[in-house]
Amino acid sequence: MRFLDWFLLLFIFAFTIPRSVEAQNQAGFISLDCGLVPENTTYVENTINITYKSDADYIDSGSVGKIKDAYTTQFQRQLWSLRSFPDGKRNCYNVNVTANSKYLIRGSFVYGNYDGLNQLPSFDLHIGPNKWSSVTIEGVANFSMTEIIHVVTQERLQVCLVKTGPTTPFISSLELRPLPNQSYVTETGSLTRFARVFFSTSSSVIRYEEDPNDQVWSPFLNTYTKTISTDNHVDTSLSFYEVPQAVIRTAGVPANASEPWSIWWTLDETTQLSYVYMHFAEVQTLKANDIREFNITYNGGIRWYAWLRPESLKISSFASRRAMSSPDGKFNFTFTMTGNSTLPPLLNALEIYTVVDLLQLETVKDEVSAMLNIKKTYGLNKKVSWQGEPCVPQLYRWEGLNCSYPDSEPSRIISLNLNGSELNGTITSDISKLTQLIELDLSKNDLSGEIPAFFADMKLLKLINLSGNPKLNLTVPGSLQERINSKSLTLV
Repeated sequence: MRFLDWFLLLFIFAFTIPRSVEAQNQAGFISLDCGLVPENTTYVENTINITYKSDADYIDSGSVGKIKDAYTTQFQRQLWSLRSFPDGKRNCYNVNVTANSKYLIRGSFVYGNYDGLNQLPSFDLHIGPNKWSSVTIEGVANFSMTEIIHVVTQERLQVCLVKTGPTTPFISSLELRPLPNQSYVTETGSLTRFARVFFSTSSSVIRYEEDPNDQVWSPFLNTYTKTISTDNHVDTSLSFYEVPQAVIRTAGVPANASEPWSIWWTLDETTQLSYVYMHFAEVQTLKANDIREFNITYNGGIRWYAWLRPESLKISSFASRRAMSSPDGKFNFTFTMTGNSTLPPLLNALEIYTVVDLLQLETVKDEVSAMLNIKKTYGLNKKVSWQGEPCVPQLYRWEGLNCSYPDSEPSRIISLNLNGSELNGTITSDISKLTQLIELDLSKNDLSGEIPAFFADMKLLKLINLSGNPKLNLTVPGSLQERINSKSLTLV
């Protein structure tokens, strides 16, 4: 069986019950209600006390919509509106972040028959040029959510929706949450959530404000498991994972205390690598002769941890030392009492993530910034393909660009063709930041001002076409004329 019933998780998530907890700091949170209008709107979703705002400042494409009124009562407010992308293959959000920092990135989706077509969409999500996940909407009123824990290497993060078939991509909310860099360390790759559960008879998920990082914890219980809990505070101060009190103060134990306890799951793809995180704390008051000690093995006896004794009211967290694999995608973890133990094993919380290797290198940072500035300067939002990374993946390369693709190095822009693109104003200096440029075509526009001298300093530039710009002063700077005379550059 799969460890967690996914539909149940999503159904419960939409009905998070507010609890009274100490107010938390939302510093670093980015909480976008996609398609929210008016564009300057902000509000607090009362069930979780998170402040949401419109996504309008983070994307320059797409159409706003709203789920049908019949479905709004089932979901929190940030899921009522949405942004859809009927045009273009790839549409991207641009978010300013802190470089070399770890983030939880979450996309949420409710179709709600916003378009009246009753056609359930499916599409892909990308981080920059790399696929992060596929999204398949299972029902008109179903809620879907996907998360990735990812270290961003630059000050700008691009989250893209990619059309993969006849249906239209859309998104209801986009959320970013900073995480401690010491948490969720991997050998390679980023982590997508498979399950994050705690053991409880409750029917409600736990997230912000109880979890300061707004991670979503789903309750889990089956016929082989019962729960124990405490009202006392559990010390989590030394843990990188910041597990909330509402999670760590409850624990699962085997319903039959005399038998080994097993927890099992099957990954969606048999070839996936995964990381497992387990959180323990003794939440019972033990008698003088009581001992709770157990071994953890998986898949037929492979040792995961031995002689574990949870500390009283103090968290201990254990993680895979390296990525784990199974030939059939199945994992069966067994918790067995040692000969010294008088009490059965326990487990307070479990997290399972699969590895996503984001191997496609991004375009050189300065060239991306230059192209975004060129797009803004000349108002080129109508260029449908000008979304996301300019060069990669090659399938979605921006119209009018050619790029180089060296092995093991970022892509570089080698030609830019803006022929007939209704450009006006002066020639922007951002073009000079395309230092590998060989050919530049700005012909048949309405450019004015001077021919810039910086063209002479672009050592690889071989061809410039400025014809068809009647307002442009055609006086050639001396340094540029020298290159023309030496035949190292041609100006048309």
